[in-house]
Amino acid sequence: MTVHAQSSNLAEQVACRLGLSFPASRKEVVASSIARLMVLRDIGDSRSFLDRLSLDEDLTDDAIAAITVGETHFFRGPDQFQLIRQTILPELRRRRSDGSRVRIWSLGCATGEEPYSLAILCDVEGLLEDVRISAADISRRALVTAKAAEYGEWSLRNTDHKLRKRYFTPCEERFRLHERLRRKVEFAHLSLGADELPAPERDLAGFDLILCRNVLVYLDAIAVRRIARQLHACLADGGWLLTAPTDPPLWKCAPFETSLTAAGVVYRRMIAQHATRSPTSCAPPVQGRPHKPVSQLPPAQVCVDDQRRAPGDETLKAIARQIRSHFDLGETREAARLAVQATESHPLSAELHFLQGLSQMANEDNDAAAAALRRVVYLDSTLAAAQFFLGVCLKNSDSQAALRSFENVRLICISRPPHERVALMSEATAGELAQRARREIGNIRRSSGSEVL
Repeated sequence: MTVHAQSSNLAEQVACRLGLSFPASRKEVVASSIARLMVLRDIGDSRSFLDRLSLDEDLTDDAIAAITVGETHFFRGPDQFQLIRQTILPELRRRRSDGSRVRIWSLGCATGEEPYSLAILCDVEGLLEDVRISAADISRRALVTAKAAEYGEWSLRNTDHKLRKRYFTPCEERFRLHERLRRKVEFAHLSLGADELPAPERDLAGFDLILCRNVLVYLDAIAVRRIARQLHACLADGGWLLTAPTDPPLWKCAPFETSLTAAGVVYRRMIAQHATRSPTSCAPPVQGRPHKPVSQLPPAQVCVDDQRRAPGDETLKAIARQIRSHFDLGETREAARLAVQATESHPLSAELHFLQGLSQMANEDNDAAAAALRRVVYLDSTLAAAQFFLGVCLKNSDSQAALRSFENVRLICISRPPHERVALMSEATAGELAQRARREIGNIRRSSGSEVL
């Protein structure tokens, strides 16, 4: 076995030992990070590294850092925080007419920015005394930082100046969260890939809102299916689950009520039939552009369980064929009309949203097309075709967003066999689309005067 193969094999073994996974596109990065870690720790062989991993918490945290991307900051994902503020918290508050506290869980909390953002949001809304916020992470080192509640400028880069002044005390070049909010968050160590849930004995059950964002992307498909069922079981009746756009979809893994909103896909545990169902029991479907503020959306509507009403694959394929037929004949307005109609009936079909976006692009309605393609990315961020055409839509209006989309295309495609046909874009192979993405990246960088890589 070559040195490169040995490094890759060790990286996979380490991830498996930690209950984690990583995409093929990151294999070389993770393998290199593990190799550097072995040098720093003076560990000579793979077996010794794996043996020490189970005994040395510092080494474990170093390995976790090598596999995961530790990017976090306050109020990350503002659309989801707006959804929480405008729709979820008010609905939960109405359902808690008995005075019991709303329970929120930040799962994969890293260094604490997410649960403390929730505490700040609840305080702004006058709800801090009515909620109980729990947080958990796999990294003990990250939890130590989280409990200290001191942050640098980078963690607060998207935090409003008034909130900084109200909730943080400057401390040399850092900012310390006020003690009143720090005490409101309870932290615990948890390995989502290994620990059993729900765990009532640890008070890890009965949550009204769970945020599990940018976590499931580090788990393999089998683990995701198992954890989806566990998270569903951890929710109280009517409880909500928010994941990140980059996380895998969960609606086929557990009996969630599912809705596509301006903040992405939202999951919910069905309210028991004996309970009184609120008129806002599910987030509203997307209306218009995907980044439209939640406060401007119409009142939330009851959401039918998509698993009960979802059509069979053959039905969706027939609808898609009809739209493609009109598109191929140049009848793009009719294709767009049919696609809009179809996505209203089947909001969780990535292919139908994709066809809507293509048709609207052909009609030079780039804003609507970008909105449709963003919804495809919400549903499945690994669809390179949607990422590519989203980049095309955005390159004249938002070059940096377009650059991110094309870079996503490149990373997705190079992780696949070069001759593999691209999903939703069968006329292209992964190798061909990767090359097209590189050209688009080069064009954008040349036009902005930056160096072409």
